[in-house]
Amino acid sequence: MPAFSQVLKASSDDSILKSLDESGLNRRHLKMMLVAGMGFFTDAYLLFILEVAMPILASPLGFNIGSLTNHESFLGYGVKEYKLVEGAITSAALFGAFVGAAVLGNISDRLGRRAVYGLELGIMIVFTALSAISMNFYILIASRFLMGIGVGGDYPISSTIMSEYSSAKHRGKLVALVFSMQGLGLLAGALVGLLSITIFPLQYSWRIMLAVGIIPALYVVKLRRQMLETPRYALQVEHDQFGATSATERILGARDTPSGAQLAKIKKESHKEKVNSTKYASTLNKYIIFVIGTSITWFIFDMAFYGTTLNNSFILENIGYSTKVAIHTAVFNIAVGDSILAGLFAVPGYFIAVALVDGVGRKTLQWIGFLVMALSYFITGYFYTYLEGQLSIFIVIFGLSYMFGNIGPNTTTFILPTELFPTNIRSTAHGIASSIAKLGAGIFTFLFLILGQVLGNSGEFYLLSFISLIGAVITAFTIRETRGLSLEVTSLPPDAGIMGFRKKWLSNQTGNSEKINKEEELLPEGPVDQR
Repeated sequence: MPAFSQVLKASSDDSILKSLDESGLNRRHLKMMLVAGMGFFTDAYLLFILEVAMPILASPLGFNIGSLTNHESFLGYGVKEYKLVEGAITSAALFGAFVGAAVLGNISDRLGRRAVYGLELGIMIVFTALSAISMNFYILIASRFLMGIGVGGDYPISSTIMSEYSSAKHRGKLVALVFSMQGLGLLAGALVGLLSITIFPLQYSWRIMLAVGIIPALYVVKLRRQMLETPRYALQVEHDQFGATSATERILGARDTPSGAQLAKIKKESHKEKVNSTKYASTLNKYIIFVIGTSITWFIFDMAFYGTTLNNSFILENIGYSTKVAIHTAVFNIAVGDSILAGLFAVPGYFIAVALVDGVGRKTLQWIGFLVMALSYFITGYFYTYLEGQLSIFIVIFGLSYMFGNIGPNTTTFILPTELFPTNIRSTAHGIASSIAKLGAGIFTFLFLILGQVLGNSGEFYLLSFISLIGAVITAFTIRETRGLSLEVTSLPPDAGIMGFRKKWLSNQTGNSEKINKEEELLPEGPVDQR
């Protein structure tokens, strides 16, 4: 009978991946989901709380941005200087996320997921604290930008880690659950805003709103630093069989993995190889259609989602809600409006996506979501004048864009980059897509108030309707369905046979070839080595 280490050398790679793909949903998966998800709760809170705080910042109780009302900006077209300042404050974190997603996503592929996991939260903690004590809007803009670097880094790292630990059956659900914490963070921001203005004087309440975002980050940063490297990265990139087996044991439980004595043998005979960093560009080139598809669809969605969400206060104000009232009442009304939109439409949308994503599929949810968003925006734009003063009708029509956006592209654009790319470039590719998305979000958020003056309020929603239609078309032609398949199959190159999949002949230890017919396994072309 061959020694365990010999059997491991021949088959452990497949057995580890198989055990991960065929595993059920256990409490360790859920714990990991919460550790990753609390980061997204924090991300969403930090990004969206400013929407509630902005009216205070613009008032004499904040940085008195409103005093710039009569100063025309260098852009002309009647665009006032204070609109540029407000746009810079609301979009600064998104431009930071543009940098953070690309940089930290690439570092995660080069050094490993574990090497950087938790550092992104450290960045958020430090610069959130600085933003809360900002003495002027220049410091606030700078600190929000730097905080955004941490927010951006959380996207590729957390999603990739959850995906690489999940089973094929439950992967979509688990990654969607991580992302659904964004909805709870959005709702928490509105509720904290209400409490802050109720308990504290307005000149301090906006600082309290920002500072509260530190609390959930502090809770999970230590847990993230204690996580092991993912089995797939350890196995396929570092060739560290001991690390891969140890991580698999932790997530699945000791009964499904080698014993302690066997692990000692693995550790003695396995070795951790240095990552080859010379193949990134060539590998990415093979996946360029997926890079384009995931990046542009996410870019389009984030333009609409962040552009409207971070400017909800102005949208609500434009339809006659909270206008010409005391600043305290205005902030209260905005927080209530945000709570209604989040509680009735946004949050349910996230969890409907969790329920449907492994059954209906990512691609279908994405194009349907884009189409409903396009319809909702078109109706909002067409009846905009009528909707002024009709708050209930406006919330229902506009709220549908939130709900179906979250059921579809908001969730699926987050999941798909973790599935369409191989392990050695997975986090980099996700970082590229989320980075480009946050660039779109930052640009449109910055320009939203300006476009309102140039195109008119109806014109903005017509524009959003048009780009949502483009998102549906691009989804149809550039995205592959991934539900129910292992990551080794979903990450085949786009030209790998019909529908991107094909059977492979494998060689056994003696050099003979045998076809894997038993379960008709679908494996990537070429060696498992993904350095």
